[in-house]
Amino acid sequence: MPIHTNCRICHTPLPEPFLDLGEMPLANSFLSRPEDFSSERSYPLAVAGCATCGLVQLNYVVPAEQLYRDYIYVSSTSEGVRHHAEHLAEALIAQYGWTASDLIVEVASNDGTVLQAFKRRGVKVLGVEPARNIASIADAAGIPTIPEFFNKDTANTILAQHGRVSGILGRHVFAHVDDVHEFVDAVKACLAEDGVFLIEVPYLGDFLDHLEFDTVYHEHLSYISLSAMEHLCRRHDMELVDVEQISLHGGSVVIHMRRKGTGRPSARLIDLLDRERQSKISDPQRLKRFAADVGAWKERFEGLIRQLRDSGASLIGYGAAAKGNTLLNYCAEEVASLQYILDRSSHKHGRYTPGTHIPVEDVDRWTKGRCPTHMVILAWNFRDEIMAQMKPFADHGGRFVIPIPEPRVI
Repeated sequence: MPIHTNCRICHTPLPEPFLDLGEMPLANSFLSRPEDFSSERSYPLAVAGCATCGLVQLNYVVPAEQLYRDYIYVSSTSEGVRHHAEHLAEALIAQYGWTASDLIVEVASNDGTVLQAFKRRGVKVLGVEPARNIASIADAAGIPTIPEFFNKDTANTILAQHGRVSGILGRHVFAHVDDVHEFVDAVKACLAEDGVFLIEVPYLGDFLDHLEFDTVYHEHLSYISLSAMEHLCRRHDMELVDVEQISLHGGSVVIHMRRKGTGRPSARLIDLLDRERQSKISDPQRLKRFAADVGAWKERFEGLIRQLRDSGASLIGYGAAAKGNTLLNYCAEEVASLQYILDRSSHKHGRYTPGTHIPVEDVDRWTKGRCPTHMVILAWNFRDEIMAQMKPFADHGGRFVIPIPEPRVI
C-alpha cells in the first residue's frame, strides 16, 4: 500500500495529518462468517491538508483493484438517490440542451440507477463500472456498461466505438481517484470540444461545518473544495463553469467543468468560491479545530450510548453503510452493545460489519423476538427517509439515535 508524501493535485509535500483515526478495516469489506474475523486486515486512516492548493486527502492508498472489483453497494436501494437522479437528469438536459444524438457517460455508474433517468428522457447513455458483479446488474437492466475502471484505455475504447461524448458524469467517484491527472486526461480524450465534465462529491465545507468525520474511509481519498478543483483545472486547460449545492450525503456539490474558453462562470459558482475564500476553507487552524471537535464528539456519543445501555435500553443500528463503519470502529468499545444492524440491501444480509463484527439483518428483523428500544441511525444522511420507513418501530415505542453532527435521541 503506497504512502503519499506529496499532494495528488499540486505535488507539494504534505504536512502531518490533522486527523488520525488509527488503523481501520476497509469500510465495505463485510465478512461472510465468524471464521474470517481473525484474518481481517486493517490499514492506516489519516487525513492531511495541502497548504498550497487546499486539497484535503488521505496519505495512504489501498489499491483500487482491492476495493472495487467485487462491491456490495447498489444505488437503487436508496429512495433519495433515485429522486436525485430524476432531478439531475432533468436539470442537466435542460441546461445543456442534450438530445437523442448526445451520449452521456457515467463513470462508476453502479447498477445504472442514475443513467436510467437520463435514458427515460431520450438521451443515449453508457456506463463504466469496475465492479463486475454490479456492472452485470446494470447490463441486465438495459444500461450498456463497460466493466472496467475509467482511464485512458477506457476513454479510447469509448472514442473508437461511440465518438466524442457530450457529457461525462462522475457521481461520488472522483474523491475515490488516486491519480486525478490521469483521470482528467482520460476525460479530455473522449469529451467533445464543447462537452461538459461533471463530478458530484461530498463538499469539504459541509464536512467541516457538520463534523462529518465518518465520511473518512479508505475509498475516499480526497475531500474536495472548489478552490482545489480550480488548481486541478488550470493544470489541464480546463475551467470551472458552474456548481450546484445539494443536500445528498450530508452535503455535496455538483461541479461543472469545460475546456477553457467554452463556458462562463455562473453566479452561484462565483458566490461559493468567494465564500470559500472568506472562510479560509482549508486553513490549517480550521482543520486542527475540526480534529479537536471530533475528539469531543466521541466523548459525547459514547457517553450517550453508555447512559442508554446502563438504563436498560436495548440497541440496534440502521444502515450498514461505509460511513457507519468508520463511526463504529472509532467508537468500537461502546457500540459493541448493538445487537445487529438493519439494512435494505440483500447483498449485506447475513454478513458482519468490518472490524466490529456486528451482524447485518433484513429491515424486518426488529419485529422478531423482543423489540429493541433504540435504533442508532448510522446512515444519518438519510435519516428522514429511514425514520419514515421505520415509523412502525417508532409507533411501537422505539426511539431513534442520531449520531452526527450532535448525538441526540428522537
